[in-house]
Amino acid sequence: MNRNLFCVLIVGLISISSCSKKSAIDTLLVDINAEPASLDPQKAEDAQEFRVTNDLFAGLVDYDQTNKPIPGMASSWDISDDGKTYTFHLRPSLKFSDGTPITANDFVYTYKRLVDPRTASAYNFLLDGVVNGDDIIKGAKPSSSLGVSAPEPQTFIVNLVRPMNEFLTYITANGVSVVPQKAIEQFGPAWTDPKNIVTSGAYILKEHVLNGYIEAEKNINYYDANNVHINKIKYFPYVDTNVSLSNYETNNLDTTWKNIPIDRLASIKEKYKDELHVTPSERSIHLSFNLKLPKYANNIKLRKALSMAIDRDVLTKEVLKSAQQPLYSIVTPTIENGKYADTKYEWASWSRDKQIKEAKKLFVEAGYGPNHPLNVSISTYTNDQNKKICLAIAAMWKSVLGVDTKLDIKEVKSWISSGRKGEFDIRLSTWGADYNSVTTYTPLYQCGNGNNFSSYCSHNYEEEILAAQSTINDNAQTIAYKSAINTVLNDYPVVPLIQPSQQRLVKPRIHGYQINVNYLDNVQSKWMSLSN
Repeated sequence: MNRNLFCVLIVGLISISSCSKKSAIDTLLVDINAEPASLDPQKAEDAQEFRVTNDLFAGLVDYDQTNKPIPGMASSWDISDDGKTYTFHLRPSLKFSDGTPITANDFVYTYKRLVDPRTASAYNFLLDGVVNGDDIIKGAKPSSSLGVSAPEPQTFIVNLVRPMNEFLTYITANGVSVVPQKAIEQFGPAWTDPKNIVTSGAYILKEHVLNGYIEAEKNINYYDANNVHINKIKYFPYVDTNVSLSNYETNNLDTTWKNIPIDRLASIKEKYKDELHVTPSERSIHLSFNLKLPKYANNIKLRKALSMAIDRDVLTKEVLKSAQQPLYSIVTPTIENGKYADTKYEWASWSRDKQIKEAKKLFVEAGYGPNHPLNVSISTYTNDQNKKICLAIAAMWKSVLGVDTKLDIKEVKSWISSGRKGEFDIRLSTWGADYNSVTTYTPLYQCGNGNNFSSYCSHNYEEEILAAQSTINDNAQTIAYKSAINTVLNDYPVVPLIQPSQQRLVKPRIHGYQINVNYLDNVQSKWMSLSN
């Protein structure tokens, strides 16, 4: 071989190797647990989707790692004396990823899009307190009537129907991130394809291999791009936690999803004691009864019996074994720093024997027993932890009440779709708080809410929620919300089970990620940096 040609080839191989190594060092590798159903921030619904859309899109108000609202695309805001008008002042020279300006009119478009029934956003309730918001969501008024305006390119005004102490917290949610009207109108649902997408956040989507990976790169037009230190991100939808762990162990992942293989927790703690983070999670795991089915809709004693027959201590301490906590309410005891910790089922403190005795009594009174057996089905999606929970519940129901239970395990998209259509018997549901307010949980039980899978609808609850919302005094508002929570607890449309913990492995090369204080697990890659 020609000596000069040989040298050129060697230099080229060294260069390729160096570039490849540099690319790997500069790329954050993240497990998101499942293929996202949507990368449209107004249509995203689950934590897997939020982990990506939080990087791709941004809003008026951002949040820090303790979930506190901080300035985002709005550098400041003014609140009127009556608490009903918010005036946001946008940062100068904001741009979308394609370089086009972001102005107050883009926020007008985004907010109207969120509440428009044609968008069918499960998060439209974030703006139901804006003037005409509720009527628009219900289809009674056009989205053009929403109480938002842009008197100047850098001034965005929101008019509320009532004072809302939680409003700034609401609009930290990804659902109100600003989106590009031109791209959406040009490409329709395909606007989130890599070749079409225009983003407003710290990153832009570059590649999306279905069920393979998603790749994003730093958005140089992001307003705070100088403080974004990681140039590339790859997200992997590892449904199987064992696959996720294997990739972490071989350095093909920097962060796992928020649960790891339960059976290997002890060994993982020993092997990765400085990399494993186990923290409380502001989430709820519960069962939803399908109240469209007569056997549940007309039989509160049956619903209560099934709830009482479940030993939550066994679920958390013996089945999951990972710092999970029993849950006896529709809200967690940690929300708003423990303000609602005392609002729970009265029988939560009963002995297990007393709970079982009462459950059996209610089951018989509900019309079931050896001569009239009950068969149920629990719908869940492919996940190691979910399967363990469902199998344990099935065993408890069989042991205590003689109930035969079938598991209906679906892939995530199918599970979400069947839930929306009401095509299930009982559904294992998970809800993650979007902000640190009790109102992150209470809308789940309002009539017609997109995440109200049980189809529960109570006139009393609606009135109590309205009373709480209309109360300015903080103490009086807390009392009103507690009353509303107790109404749902007494009606048993769902079975609260567990407040989960987060168990995430994080590589030492990641810096700036304050995982132990982020109970909501709203994560943004822009917080982080990578070392060699």
